[in-house]
Amino acid sequence: MKFSLILASAAILALLVTGCSSRLPSEPMKTREELEEIARAFVISLAQDKYDDASELLDKKMEKALPASELKRIWTSLLSQAGNWGQITGVEFAEESGYRVIYVTGLFQNGSVDIKVVFDNEGKIAGLWFGSLVSVEYEPPSYAEEDLFIEIEVVVGEGRWALPGTLTLPKSASATNKVPGVVLVHGSGPNDRDETMGPNKPFKDLAWGLASKGVAVLRYEKRTKEYQKELSEDPQESAKLTVREETMEDAVAAVTLLKTIDEIDPDRIAIIGHSLGGMLAPRIAQMCNNATDLHGPDASVAGLVMMAAPARNLLDLAVDQAQYLANLDGNADSDEMARIREIKEAAEKIKSGAVRDGEIVLGAYKAYWEDLLAYDQVKTAQGLSLPILILQGEQDYQVTMADVNIWKTALEGKPNVSIKVYPDVNHLFMSGSGKGPSEYMERSNVSEEVVNDIAKWVKSLPVS
Repeated sequence: MKFSLILASAAILALLVTGCSSRLPSEPMKTREELEEIARAFVISLAQDKYDDASELLDKKMEKALPASELKRIWTSLLSQAGNWGQITGVEFAEESGYRVIYVTGLFQNGSVDIKVVFDNEGKIAGLWFGSLVSVEYEPPSYAEEDLFIEIEVVVGEGRWALPGTLTLPKSASATNKVPGVVLVHGSGPNDRDETMGPNKPFKDLAWGLASKGVAVLRYEKRTKEYQKELSEDPQESAKLTVREETMEDAVAAVTLLKTIDEIDPDRIAIIGHSLGGMLAPRIAQMCNNATDLHGPDASVAGLVMMAAPARNLLDLAVDQAQYLANLDGNADSDEMARIREIKEAAEKIKSGAVRDGEIVLGAYKAYWEDLLAYDQVKTAQGLSLPILILQGEQDYQVTMADVNIWKTALEGKPNVSIKVYPDVNHLFMSGSGKGPSEYMERSNVSEEVVNDIAKWVKSLPVS
């Protein structure tokens, strides 16, 4: 499937097409390999929000048409449709109408995009074009038996923030043979219902895998994904957004919806939270069990599954992740060290309460960070008596064994808590080695062992 990308005004697009004024010289000043490296550097600069660096690679006409601010706007527009940046997957050289062209294929969260980079005689970028977003075909896991379930399109919540969702329902379910149900709660960022990451869809894996084993699954578009355009155009609305509005209210609405389905046992509904969703799961449970302000008393959950759930605050994790990635090759360069310093300074600014109203720091406004920092997920989990299953991959560099060890210490001796660690899976609970975000762009599926463990645990939830 292809989606058109509207990245610039008609005037800019026309300029991009006609801006290439220099023909090939008889002896090009730059080799093919050099042009490929420049094209790579240009795309990577955009991906790293280094728009000034990207602008310096343009010729004078293009630089005037696309200053750093315009490059930022175009790239942000691309991300709004293609999802988070992944990695470069291909670089190809071509000669078109006498011009030297490099096609850079970038893999994003929602698919791949060909970026056409046209060069002048001096090795400066004289033309630029972004192709269509091409979605990556989903490959279901071997443990998903499609003849054992159906999928039903539903709406989660109502009013301004109603969300499209999918209910994956075992065919064995009926009003007289009710099955347990789960709600999938996203990690950080504007995720779709499948938590798509390049060619991978971990939430779709979970939905199809669990439904194949007799568990109904509800997944839905995250509010910041479905209403990304509306929120970006309304800074005042975005500035007051907290995790309650971004994640929790919709999770409660999803639980409430499941309780209305005749084929689902209302007393065996669980929350499955991944990453930030796992961190918030104890708070969501509290909210579900005291939901009179939202949906009435019938929103309680029977248990929680916390997958790769941070026990530390997200600011500390952000610093650790930056340091880990910078040292993957054994040598952090000056740019990487500067990035680490920036993240540390931003984290301290947030912790100290120095963020101004309307200011965005580390991708979020003041209200969002204040809400998160006021929440103690470990203490909240300690106060819960309902069954909790904590799952962690040893190859996860984003949420690490340091976090699971905190959970183990804090929840030791609580009979309602089970913890399991998987030696060979990463943050997406897919086979991995912790080599960084590029790993998420390799086609894989959620571990069958993880799916089996969750299914067994959910089906064992006691009936009230």
